[in-house]
Amino acid sequence: MRGRMRKLFLLLVLSSNLFFAQSSLNDFEQGNQLLSENKFSDAESLFHKALKEEPDNLDFKSQLVLALINQNKNDEAEKNIIEILKKNSLFPPALWYGGLNNFQKNVPDFRQAISYFERFYNVVDENSNQYFAVNFYIGKSYQNLLYTDGLSYDEVSRMLETYKKYMDIETDTEVTNKIAGFIKTIEENRPGENVKKWVITRTQRTKNE
Repeated sequence: MRGRMRKLFLLLVLSSNLFFAQSSLNDFEQGNQLLSENKFSDAESLFHKALKEEPDNLDFKSQLVLALINQNKNDEAEKNIIEILKKNSLFPPALWYGGLNNFQKNVPDFRQAISYFERFYNVVDENSNQYFAVNFYIGKSYQNLLYTDGLSYDEVSRMLETYKKYMDIETDTEVTNKIAGFIKTIEENRPGENVKKWVITRTQRTKNE
């Protein structure tokens, strides 16, 4: 999944029509090549270089964020994401990377991840690969919260909705069978709307798995 996600990250920017100064464009393109080779520190340096020429370029800054995320520089990545969204609150790469940054950092913030992913959900093309991916990440974020903070009735419904959409597109039978089993367990055991928050304990989780 992670390798597939990295390709999707690059597509968010590389599919755009880019009209940059030649020198900064070269740095940008080389930086993306280094990202594809997992040379994240070198890519970060090139994106910083490109930003010196075009400090307001949101595409450059977004790819810098991706390089930072892949080096676990999550706080620095978040700072850049916030700066991007102050200039364009609906900039898709920043929303996507914001979700991923909070989802996979050492101490994940799944609610913050969901906030970013849901905003991205509202702007992404339903026929794109990113739509497939964001449904997975919203569902998985809610699932993780179900085992820790707990979910409201509506949040459980949203988790099931996104997981079902993800299953409609996923072709890996092993993955879909696992999620289908989880969905079945949740639908059979979820409490009613009168229960404000539902938490699955570690013991219940082990039993269900």
